[in-house]
Amino acid sequence: MKILLIQSDPDYLDFLHRTLVERQYTMKVATDGYTGLAMALHARFDLILLDTQLPRMDGFDVIRRLRQENDSTPVLLLSGLNDPSDKAKGLYAGADDYVGQPCDPDELLARIYALHRRRTGGFNSPTILSIDNLELNVAEKVAYRANKRISLTAREFQLLAFLVENAGRVVSKAQILEKVWDNNTACNTNKVEVYINFLRKKIDRGFDHKLIHTAMGVGYLLKAGL
Repeated sequence: MKILLIQSDPDYLDFLHRTLVERQYTMKVATDGYTGLAMALHARFDLILLDTQLPRMDGFDVIRRLRQENDSTPVLLLSGLNDPSDKAKGLYAGADDYVGQPCDPDELLARIYALHRRRTGGFNSPTILSIDNLELNVAEKVAYRANKRISLTAREFQLLAFLVENAGRVVSKAQILEKVWDNNTACNTNKVEVYINFLRKKIDRGFDHKLIHTAMGVGYLLKAGL
């Protein structure tokens, strides 16, 4: 999940960042409302965590501007303003949920999960992805081939899941970087090649037909054996 965190308090920002990164969420950060609004309008996010008390533009105005631009990204307000009228103000402005600061990490993660489930279709979303004799349990982040469990890192699992979701279609290195590495400027196409090789050793080595194929000059393709 790709999250935009808009928070100006450095200590609370550090707490939130650590809490979310530990759960392997992809994070982008803004420390004022104006910058946060610009980032929200120029990139796609699955969720926005938004403080109400921000420099340059407060959180309530950020939400209003987002909704005026027909941006429907779920917004979870984080606020030290715990008066019921402030909560109502945020929800009327267009927020999807509201949690007081400081918040319990488990409550925060549960609210994030609930908003994302609502956004993506919830319990109707597939938890098992499969092709040929390869099976991925998305909920448990576990992969099997021919009923043999395969040990994958979090990044390898993300990459493999993306390939399986696009089985039968060629995906470019740029698409992989955007989906799996969130277009991290520190990454390049060589990183994709390295991780594809990691997957080939774990997924294809020892099997009589390969699932991961190279489309020369274009990208990669995952397809069932013929």
